[in-house]
Amino acid sequence: MKKSIVLLVSLLFITAISALIFQNLNDTESYISEQNYKINKIQLLSISENMQREASSAIKQYGNDLKDFDDTPLNIEGIDILFKLNKYDRANVNDLALSSEKYKKVENIFLDNNIGDFDTFRYYFKGSTKTDLVKNSKQLDAIINRFVKDTYNNKILDFQDKLGFYTDAEKTLYELKLKIKNLKDFVSAYYILDDKGEVKYFELSFK
Repeated sequence: MKKSIVLLVSLLFITAISALIFQNLNDTESYISEQNYKINKIQLLSISENMQREASSAIKQYGNDLKDFDDTPLNIEGIDILFKLNKYDRANVNDLALSSEKYKKVENIFLDNNIGDFDTFRYYFKGSTKTDLVKNSKQLDAIINRFVKDTYNNKILDFQDKLGFYTDAEKTLYELKLKIKNLKDFVSAYYILDDKGEVKYFELSFK
């Protein structure tokens, strides 16, 4: 019975997303021929925001009954969408600024995956920012890329999604990843949401 409920919730979530995107396409269709480039980017941003709102609503309404979505593809009216929604369970690299008892979860990721030079990674972390704190994905990626380059070991890239920079001990967190492509434009968005569906962190880039 529980599996049926989870499946139903998942289908309702995807159906709601598809309906919103289709409506968004209808709202902008009459303008595309006049200002295609600008409208296309606005449309991609609007779709990203709509999907975030739907994800927030689903999290708030269904909580643990909402199953993980791992790289779920959608194609609606020629727009390619890849989204991933799951619980946020990353080790916080900012714990490396604390005692060894606090950063054990980060260290265990290296040990469990046979990645050497943990002390090197911690050294790069401590020298990465003036405050010894990572506040966004760009900073974390820079540390990981330097580690790969200097150790000649890219195995950490296979487990990069286990490392994060945000935490909230009192709330269950979720992460939503979006990749949306229409014509030649591409947008990538990343959200961290709490168990009330509120956005705690957000980043977006166009390509």
